[in-house]
Amino acid sequence: MTSASLRLAVSLAALCLPGAASAQDLASAIADARAHSPALAVAAAEADAAAARVAQAQAAAGPTARVEGSIGTGRLDPGGYFGLSAASVTPSALQLVGEYPLYAGGRISAAIDQARAGSHAAALGKDMARQNLTLGTVAAYAEVLTVRQLVSSYRKLTDALGEIVRHTRLRYDVGDATSSEVAQAKARYAEGRAGLVQSEGRLTAAEARLERLTGAPVAAMAPLPPRPAVPESLGEAVEAATLANVMLAQAGAGMDGAEAGVRAARASNRPTVGVFAEAGRIRDQFFPDYRNDNVTVGVRGRWIFFDSGAGNARVREAQSSLSASAARLRLARDDVTQAVIEAWTGLDSAEKSLEAARDGDAAAREALRGTRLEVRSGARPPLAELDAEREAIAATARLAEAQASVQVAAWRIRLLCGIE
Repeated sequence: MTSASLRLAVSLAALCLPGAASAQDLASAIADARAHSPALAVAAAEADAAAARVAQAQAAAGPTARVEGSIGTGRLDPGGYFGLSAASVTPSALQLVGEYPLYAGGRISAAIDQARAGSHAAALGKDMARQNLTLGTVAAYAEVLTVRQLVSSYRKLTDALGEIVRHTRLRYDVGDATSSEVAQAKARYAEGRAGLVQSEGRLTAAEARLERLTGAPVAAMAPLPPRPAVPESLGEAVEAATLANVMLAQAGAGMDGAEAGVRAARASNRPTVGVFAEAGRIRDQFFPDYRNDNVTVGVRGRWIFFDSGAGNARVREAQSSLSASAARLRLARDDVTQAVIEAWTGLDSAEKSLEAARDGDAAAREALRGTRLEVRSGARPPLAELDAEREAIAATARLAEAQASVQVAAWRIRLLCGIE
């Protein structure tokens, strides 16, 4: 599913919810984060720089031209040679040189392959940064929704607890309640206030993180959409990750670059041959009124046939780098496989926890309704209702956290498999 289709699906689902038409949804939060992220901007700039290095390497195979010149003023004294006497001169020189490589021993092609491997790795780094940002945004969005629900529940609880404390004091004043009941009511109220303060602090941190990711203030938010689709089985997930995982592809690009490095090291001591053309203009260089205009066309070669073993050392170094890159590729393959297994197991556990949390939430709400009726009939003390309310809040919090865990786990599997 593409980012655009995901946004459309989630937006349509949000429109079906009362009051959610203008709320920010998960897909729009992901899109905002991608548009705002400095990390993505850095990765994109690094990818552009790597692409420019490819162009630089390719340019080495083409012709080059340069111009050099100088001009000065001074006095030249030939000492009577050729009957010339001392005179003021303006020495100048101008030279135009053009060169074109015919044979470089494989240096240029190896450098181009190294640059291409680096460019591929940089492009994959941009993909990895986008995936990490997506997962972070999903987790932050789910956290805000979870904690907002928790804050709302604790506010309702503290309001109820405050009312219970007031009623208990009134009953105590008329002799219908004991001091221990008043103390218990105050203790429950203090506990509720503590939970509210903690949840409000957690909400402030969660909203700040989401705002930092998206670059926009956090306002109304649509509920989490159904979890995104993942491969049908663990085997399919591992296979998909082997083919499309960004980290694994980066390791492969690193190995390609190391192989090109070996070729470049082997080519470093091979001869180079190129054609050149030079044109020069010289004035007053050796004696007054000296002139020299020249044009030269030819072939130029260079070969370092002995370097005290430096070339062989470069080859050994490049081969060691290749061995390390091959080992990193194997390690990346193992790490990706393990990550997929852990993510798949995490999703399975999260979905089972979600099912249990739904049952627990339903049971806690039913128990709360029953306790309220018993308290209203006088069969149980008011504090029993508060305990049931607290248990219902805990069950609701567990349900919200389980829903968030399922969403994050599913996204983690998708991104490991290269699905966005």
